[in-house]
Amino acid sequence: MTQATHDFTAPAKAQIDAMLRATTIASDGMSKLFDLNTRTARETLEEITGTLQAVASVKDPADLRTLMSKTMKPDLEKSQAYAKTVYEQITATQSELIGLVEAQMAEMNKQIASTLDNVFKSAPAGSEAFVSAFKSAMSTANQAYETSVQTFKEAGSTITSGITTAQPGKRKAA
Repeated sequence: MTQATHDFTAPAKAQIDAMLRATTIASDGMSKLFDLNTRTARETLEEITGTLQAVASVKDPADLRTLMSKTMKPDLEKSQAYAKTVYEQITATQSELIGLVEAQMAEMNKQIASTLDNVFKSAPAGSEAFVSAFKSAMSTANQAYETSVQTFKEAGSTITSGITTAQPGKRKAA
C-alpha cells in the first residue's frame, strides 16, 4: 500500500518541483532584466543631465554642433549594447526553461515506457502485433519531438548568430 501511494504521489511531486523551478528561473530572468533597466535608466538620466549642462554652457553654435555629434554616436552604440544584453538575458532564461522541459519530457518518457512495458508484459497472447505497432508509434512520436526541439534550438542559434554578426566591429568580411 505504501509503495502504491508513493508511485501515485511521486509524479505529482515531481511536477510541482518542476513548476517551482520554472517559476524561479522566470523570476530570476525578470529580476535581471529589471536590474538592467534600472541601471540603464539611471545612467541615461546622468548622461542627459551632463549633456544639458554642457549645452547650457555652450556659447558658439559650432561648439553646439560638435557637442551634439559627440553625444549621438555613443548613444547608438549603447543602444545596441543594451539590446544585445537584453537578448542574451532572455536567451539564457529561455535555455534554462528548455533544459527543464527537456528533462521533464525525458523523465515522462521513461515513466511511460516503464509503465507500458509492465502493461505489455501482461498482455494476452496474440496481441504482439498491437504491442509492436504501439511501440513503433511511441518511437515515432519521440523522434518527432526530438526533431522539433532540435529545429527550435537551431533557429535560436541562427538568430543569435545574426545578432552577433550585426554588432559594430563584429561584421564578417564579405
